[in-house]
Amino acid sequence: MDKIAEKINMKIISLITLCALTSAHEITQLQVPLYADPRRPALLSCHFRMDDQKLHSVKFYREMNEIFRYNPSQKPPIRLFNLTDIMVQDGECTADSCMVKVMPPPVATMAVYTCEVSTEGPKFQIARQTKHMNVVAMPQSDPVISGAPKVLKPGEPIFLNCSSDYSLPPSNINWYIDDELQKPDVWQRTELSPMQPGGLQKSWRVLRVRIPQTVSGALRVRCEAIVKSEPPVVKDTTSIITVHSRTQLSKYVSNSRGVKLATNAIFLVTVLWTFNEISRFMSL
Repeated sequence: MDKIAEKINMKIISLITLCALTSAHEITQLQVPLYADPRRPALLSCHFRMDDQKLHSVKFYREMNEIFRYNPSQKPPIRLFNLTDIMVQDGECTADSCMVKVMPPPVATMAVYTCEVSTEGPKFQIARQTKHMNVVAMPQSDPVISGAPKVLKPGEPIFLNCSSDYSLPPSNINWYIDDELQKPDVWQRTELSPMQPGGLQKSWRVLRVRIPQTVSGALRVRCEAIVKSEPPVVKDTTSIITVHSRTQLSKYVSNSRGVKLATNAIFLVTVLWTFNEISRFMSL
């Protein structure tokens, strides 16, 4: 009898478990943008399946703070909760989803967003899903190098500047000469512009070096702007400077003078020929 009762109890437990599984609700998809631009609102959406359960509420949290609540049995059914560093602009729900529009804070940060879906009694079941969102604004263009001469001779100094586009966080700038990282002096650190709407800033850094006496040929100078996000975003630009030895530079100057003299001679011949033709025409 004990064995029969035990088997009956096991069947009852299995049946209850099966019923609970088949009637359980779940969150089928939580959409949170991995990167959010502080100049534009971010859209969060939570999709859920209720089966035979009755929906009690849908809530969104940023970290531990509630920012949105949907309760179909209350009037009004939707409530928005603004925080000191985030503004909830709008929200709407259907029978199986809720969408929330939030304005990210103008600070480079990562936050956790959670969707919570709960059922009415007597079960009062709760389903949750969580995702991360990074507040970051990518630079729209490559950095710009200014002050780069086309031709140098060994031993001459170069003084360059590299400017990055607006971003959040601001770009950190590195200089490379022929793929060799240039260690900055104290006064050559990355400088930042005043903040723009959304917390964006430009950055720039100068490079001042002297060309070694042994260097000649093409010198490849590269500026690299790095936005420290996950993963990092890297934009760069390159400038080619020709380094001539003193002999090469003399030839270069001589050739330039020769070309200039030839050009002047051609111009003079042309003027004389034109003057001669005009004289002949006037004598007719």
